[in-house]
Amino acid sequence: MSAQLFIWTAFAVLISAYLLRPKRTPFPIVNKYPNDFLGRRAAREAQENARKLITEGLAKHQGPIAINLLHGQKIILPASLAGWVKSNKDLDHKQLVKDDYFAGIPGFEAQSVLHGDDETPKRLIITKLGQNDSTMGVMNESLARGFRALWGDDTEWHAINWHQDTGGIIARAASSVFVGPELADDGNWLGLVQGYVTSYFMAVYDLHAYPAWTRSIVHWFLPNAKACRKTVPQVRAIVNDVLRKRQDEVDQAKREGKSAPEYNDALAWAQAASKGNIEPGDLQLSLAMAAFFTTAEMFRAILVDIVRHPELVEPLRKEVWEQISAHGISVAAANNMVLLDSFMKESQRLSSGLVVLERAVLKDTALPDGRILPRGSQIMVDSTNIWDSNTYPNPDQFDGYRFLRKREAGDTTSQFVQTSQDFHVFGGGRHICPGRFFASNELKLALAHILLKYDIRFAEGCDPKPIMNGFYAMVDPTVRLEVKRRMDGAAEGILGERS
Repeated sequence: MSAQLFIWTAFAVLISAYLLRPKRTPFPIVNKYPNDFLGRRAAREAQENARKLITEGLAKHQGPIAINLLHGQKIILPASLAGWVKSNKDLDHKQLVKDDYFAGIPGFEAQSVLHGDDETPKRLIITKLGQNDSTMGVMNESLARGFRALWGDDTEWHAINWHQDTGGIIARAASSVFVGPELADDGNWLGLVQGYVTSYFMAVYDLHAYPAWTRSIVHWFLPNAKACRKTVPQVRAIVNDVLRKRQDEVDQAKREGKSAPEYNDALAWAQAASKGNIEPGDLQLSLAMAAFFTTAEMFRAILVDIVRHPELVEPLRKEVWEQISAHGISVAAANNMVLLDSFMKESQRLSSGLVVLERAVLKDTALPDGRILPRGSQIMVDSTNIWDSNTYPNPDQFDGYRFLRKREAGDTTSQFVQTSQDFHVFGGGRHICPGRFFASNELKLALAHILLKYDIRFAEGCDPKPIMNGFYAMVDPTVRLEVKRRMDGAAEGILGERS
């Protein structure tokens, strides 16, 4: 009986593997090699030499190409098709994220909420987290406490923990708006949500090493996925406890005939908007997942460029001081930091990945030339033109004034939060990143604190290099950053504290 069971199980596995095999692509595969039966060499080339595969492949074939991954495939479209991709409703970013980031797996509830059918998270991000003056002061106060705790007030040079003390700043600033004053500075809470985000993305990476048909089983045994499953109920319990205490405060105020307290954070907004249809803790994890990792990476990339270009520090410091002095801690001040905005966008340009506008193909879809994108396939658009001299003069050189000059010359798409015909880092069309305004304001406030309060430098011998990880880029994780508190009084008053 056991032998028969084994045979039938093996047969079912083989049939499943056959049915779930990738569809044949009509486009040339640029990393297909003789005798590479298991696809190991193809996967290695995609991981280590993706830029070469894309640029040489598109130049050779003058049209879409395909790149094989270990257990999947991506179709790369030329940049000339970006506009077509953005407007095509049969190409869906939400579905791609669900598929590639495994929405529905236990412990991954944050992903299921963020890209589920309920649009509450997206509406909150657009309407409440964007250009909202009422959140700026809260974030600023959280940043002041965060820098004091993580970077310190020592006027002598000292090292910070590159990953923890940059990611921690972003997590604290975002949490002040996401979860409110009860938890924004709570070490246990911050550890849980930051740990969840790290474990989640590592679990996604782990799962991509396994065939698609095994993942619904394999995830139960992977340490990072286990960590996610452990964290979810803890976060739910903490958030529900905060909500119970808030309700008690409201009830107490009513009994005493007083005005009910008001809460200006995503926890309160979501409760009002979702009418209890979304688990509050899951929503908090979804916001953290969306905001912590990418914004922290952008923050690190900008810090590296600040250190590399000390000639720009004083102009940036002057602009920040002038705008906050004129407008206070406000969206207006952030919007008028035009040199800082240009600096940030140039950092973004040089630290971006190779592809943009990633989509899942919902049904067989004809390209403009008549060739068919098969249903179920996944596409990306080549973005290597952001390093092309025909688009950007001296493209490999950092030029902090690059996008400011474009803006002053009348270019209406040169701001950090904007996309253009040749710049889609934040996506485009109906799937453009809804949180880009919040991220921009958060970054500008954090950088204002650094420019006005600190001097920063690399430790001796530190020379960070950007790292390509397949189609995507990451900031060198080995950076050793040293900081010291400035004593010139530049931050006095305007950032809400004495220097």
